[in-house]
Amino acid sequence: MNSRSARQSTKWSIRLQLLVAVNLVLGTAIVGLLTMRYTTEMENEVSKKHVGLNDEATAVHAAATHLWEDHHAESVQQYVDTVCERMRESGSPCHHIVVRLNDRVIQSRSHTHHGDDFVSNVESIGVAPDHRGLIDDEAVVVGSYATDGVSVFVSENLDNTRRAIRRDVLMQLGMLAILSLIAAGIVNLVLIRIVTGPIRRLVDTVEQIAGGQLGAESVSLDSREMQQLGSAINSMSRKLEANDRERRQQMRKAQEIQQHLLPHGVVIPGLHTADVFEPADVVAGDYYDFLALSDGSWLICVADVTGHGVPAAMGAAMLKSLLQTAAENAPFDPVSIVQEINRRFEATVLPGNFASMFLARWEPLSQTLCWASAGHEPAILLRENGELEQLDSTGLLLGVLEDAQWEERCVVLQSGDRVLLFSDGATDIRDSSGELFKRERLVTSFSKLNAKTTRDALIALNRVLDTYRSDQPLLDDLTLVLLECAGSTVQEHTSTENTLGKSFPARTR
Repeated sequence: MNSRSARQSTKWSIRLQLLVAVNLVLGTAIVGLLTMRYTTEMENEVSKKHVGLNDEATAVHAAATHLWEDHHAESVQQYVDTVCERMRESGSPCHHIVVRLNDRVIQSRSHTHHGDDFVSNVESIGVAPDHRGLIDDEAVVVGSYATDGVSVFVSENLDNTRRAIRRDVLMQLGMLAILSLIAAGIVNLVLIRIVTGPIRRLVDTVEQIAGGQLGAESVSLDSREMQQLGSAINSMSRKLEANDRERRQQMRKAQEIQQHLLPHGVVIPGLHTADVFEPADVVAGDYYDFLALSDGSWLICVADVTGHGVPAAMGAAMLKSLLQTAAENAPFDPVSIVQEINRRFEATVLPGNFASMFLARWEPLSQTLCWASAGHEPAILLRENGELEQLDSTGLLLGVLEDAQWEERCVVLQSGDRVLLFSDGATDIRDSSGELFKRERLVTSFSKLNAKTTRDALIALNRVLDTYRSDQPLLDDLTLVLLECAGSTVQEHTSTENTLGKSFPARTR
């Protein structure tokens, strides 16, 4: 997986982002509300507790004053013990009463373990503005009442109160959590219907378009925003289909033009010819031609512009024009013509664009083939007796240097000798494992076809190439031109037309 795919796989879906956003806001709001409720409830309960403790202190003060005046301090002690015992039985084990009769302090005998510091703290908290504080790290609230020399302080631990409030708040939080889950489920279902489902359908449509189904359209969607997005995708799809249709029409026209540039029905005296022309794309960067010269000789050209497709096809058309112009006037030797083509080609094409060319001049009377090769694949000469020779390149590619120089070489053909000209699309064919066909295989295959006619030999050779690559695509334009010396006594030669495409007969002349 590449880095881009890894980044895409870590991104959250819209549905998940919306769910997280909605539940995060709801959760934050609920926690804030519950915190505020807890604080408010605690304040209210403590206030009510303080009021109750004040009322209790007032009642205890009246009873303690009466018992002290009519009886004695022991009666006050018994009363305090009785009240604290009842409070413990009623669920207030931390209830504490302190009665100060002048300088004497009375508290429940069950609380006698509390020393003077505890009593002093209770009295201090009782007269404090908020009537609450800490005693032995425990929060307490104190109610009080004092008059006629008698002071009563009633304290209560707040832990039970806080636990009760927390329990209520947690119960409310649990209920709200359940309601939030239900709301999240509802939101999820709504998102699936309104967002996720329509987006999935739109993605399917876009993938169909990306897969080549131009013109594919999405169905009508429920929401206005999704419908607008779907309409935009549908409009894009229709425009892409129209543009592709126009492009294919233009490419078919370009294909027809390129076919028109190739030689049709040309008969070269003294030669049988057959040719194969198969572009890797709709149009090719390969080019071949047969041109008659005014002195009775013929130019035979095979060229290959770098790349393939439309740019290479434009370069091939340029080479045909340059070749025709250069061949109109003497001298007719291949070197002079190649030099003139190179000068104009180098000045016209973009930097970095090159072309190879094998240009030969055939003289029927002497059966001489002279050539200049600008970096092109060496031609294969198969003598009638089975001997093999190589017609090598004699200089640089076209378009490299304006003043480049080439050599001319010549060979005399005998009746039955064959010359195979080809572009590198023949040797660069690959099988299913990616192995190249290579020149050695091409030479071996060609040498085994000497017994066949020119046309049948080229058909068989092309079949070998097709079989080798099986269902693998053609990676480069393929051109094969086979020349066979017919001998000086041959006066007429038949010719057939080539058919563009993968399955076609070789053309013979």
